[in-house]
Amino acid sequence: MTPKAGGGRPWGAIRAENLAARKLAETLRRHVDDCGKTLAVLGSDIKVSKAQTGVYLAGKVPSESFIVALIKATVRPELRERREKEALTLREQALRPTSRTAPGTPAAAPGPVYAVELAAAHARQIETYDRLTRALEQQAEVERAKNNSDKLVMVLLNMIRQLDRRVADLAQERDQLRTRPQSEALEQAEWKLARAESQEKRARAELERAEEKQRQAEELEARVRDQLRQLTDELDRLRAGDTNSPLNRLPTLIDELDEKPHSTDPVGDDIDAVLARASAVNDEDNNTLSRVTSELGDNAAEVVQDNPSNPEALDARHNHALNAGEAGDRELAVELLNELIPELTRTRGADHVHTLYARYNHALNVGEAGDRKRAVGLFDKLIPDLDRILGVDHPDTLDARHSHAAHVAEAGDRKRAVGLFDELISHYARALGADHSDTLRARHSHALNVGEAGDRERAADLFNGLILDLARVRGADHSDTLRARHSHALNVGVTGDRERAVELLDELIFDLTRTRGADHITTLYARYNHALNVAVTGDRKRAVELLDELIPVLARVLGADHPHTLDARHRHAANVGVTGDRERAVALFEGLIPDLARVRGSKHADTLRARHSRALSVGEAGGRWRASELLIDLTLDLARILGADHILTLHARHSHAVNVWEAGGRGSALALFDGLIPDLDRVLGADHILTLRAGGYRDAAALTTKLDGA
Repeated sequence: MTPKAGGGRPWGAIRAENLAARKLAETLRRHVDDCGKTLAVLGSDIKVSKAQTGVYLAGKVPSESFIVALIKATVRPELRERREKEALTLREQALRPTSRTAPGTPAAAPGPVYAVELAAAHARQIETYDRLTRALEQQAEVERAKNNSDKLVMVLLNMIRQLDRRVADLAQERDQLRTRPQSEALEQAEWKLARAESQEKRARAELERAEEKQRQAEELEARVRDQLRQLTDELDRLRAGDTNSPLNRLPTLIDELDEKPHSTDPVGDDIDAVLARASAVNDEDNNTLSRVTSELGDNAAEVVQDNPSNPEALDARHNHALNAGEAGDRELAVELLNELIPELTRTRGADHVHTLYARYNHALNVGEAGDRKRAVGLFDKLIPDLDRILGVDHPDTLDARHSHAAHVAEAGDRKRAVGLFDELISHYARALGADHSDTLRARHSHALNVGEAGDRERAADLFNGLILDLARVRGADHSDTLRARHSHALNVGVTGDRERAVELLDELIFDLTRTRGADHITTLYARYNHALNVAVTGDRKRAVELLDELIPVLARVLGADHPHTLDARHRHAANVGVTGDRERAVALFEGLIPDLARVRGSKHADTLRARHSRALSVGEAGGRWRASELLIDLTLDLARILGADHILTLHARHSHAVNVWEAGGRGSALALFDGLIPDLDRVLGADHILTLRAGGYRDAAALTTKLDGA
């Protein structure tokens, strides 16, 4: 390879017929290098094609007019005459070389030095071709990022104008509602206004990011364009006059196809979706511009990163994580916050309020992603820091305490949750007042967990007191009041007063239908629990009628495969059987089991429980041996899926033994009960109702077997 005398972009090998021709080519190349013009620009200046220019600069003796034109285009005026004379002299020498061979002797073939130069030139051509291809790809990526930023700026500017109007309208609506007694409508207006103000702030932050990306893309576009020009010229030089070049054309880039692009606040939801998309586009463009800058290797022109030292970038990353979580991608939110928290801790400090907020949202998303126990651990560590830095009665500390208690409850530790809510209620009452909505909601959660922890009577009393306060503060028809009445009725029923529970639910259903509508989920759930309590009072036929009416509504409103619909079908079939219509019950279970297996899976506990109920109905309908066969299969599946000591497995073994007994297999039943009772005693205890019932059957079977033997 023949390098430029002073360094710089290389040339291809020179294939000259004699030493003078080679020296002429080197001289002309040096003039081109000194002027800094590319072969494309030079060809335009001297009115000679780039290809022909390359041939002359590779060793072929050029015409006199080419030399004159090239010298004029590349050499300063004061030096042109001298340089032109030198070049023309070399041309004369190249055309009339000193004879060293007999006339007619052909020119010698290129020597080994030329072969080495040619091979090196070909290798460099391929390398430069690859770099040029990547530069074209970079140009397309930067262009896409620039277009994204241009469009995003326009979208966000329009959104900010809309949000300005929305904030003004919502503020006016709130002010009008403030003249009326406190109502749910006022609470909704205040919530929408706060949300719109937050969205406007996020939109302005995303706009700043998009405008910065716009500027960066424009700068980077110019740098990539310059690199393309340099690489194209370098490849032209390397291919100059090379008829055997491994590359017969410059790379091109295939054009990509353009991508076609029941809520209480649907407008706000749409805005959140657009902001989430804006954040994602900004992140994507930032990554693209960063990668291209890194590949160009120019540290002096770094893209301004959304980096840990940039407060606005950190806030934008936090918002991006929140948007991901709110859009349903909790795992992504957890991952983003996992990366963000160490950077916040390093740049702003562990006690900075933004670090604490990120930790709070991280714990919240970990819980929403399904890992309640890990979320509890994160809250356990966070709350002491919030107490110390913000104060025990700070609203954000109280919110974190509420989330902590809720996650403890959902993780299964109801007793601890009761204690946490008890403490929280005192903090809320002191900081916000006894009648504040947060205090009242904490009281609801507290009463709920008292009931789930086993103290249903106390829970019923707590709900009774809460309902009075809710009706006084928020109104009898407020959703929180109606929800508390529902929970109160359920706990009254579990205490054993089913008749009273039925009365309470009757009254509640009337009010829910009036205020929420017959098809509202809360109304439907109350009707479901009403039917269950009616059944437990002993009025199975009425329960069947209620469920007969409810199931089509559930299927229409929630869907045939919704868990509530499937649960209601199970309860319906079971109650049909208890009324004495065993054959219809069997048919209902036969229709339910395939749907459960399809929707929830054949190994789901609800599917296995329905198979148990079907087998019991088959036995009650007179098919005791058939029921025994079904229960054998079920017991094997239960032991394999849930374990031999699971309560459902033990129940199925008990039902199997009972059906064998009822079918007349006294001896077999005795053996089954003898094998079952030690396991019941070990797992459930000697005083458990199932253990006692199995013991009674065993004693009867033993006596009957003894009498039959006598």
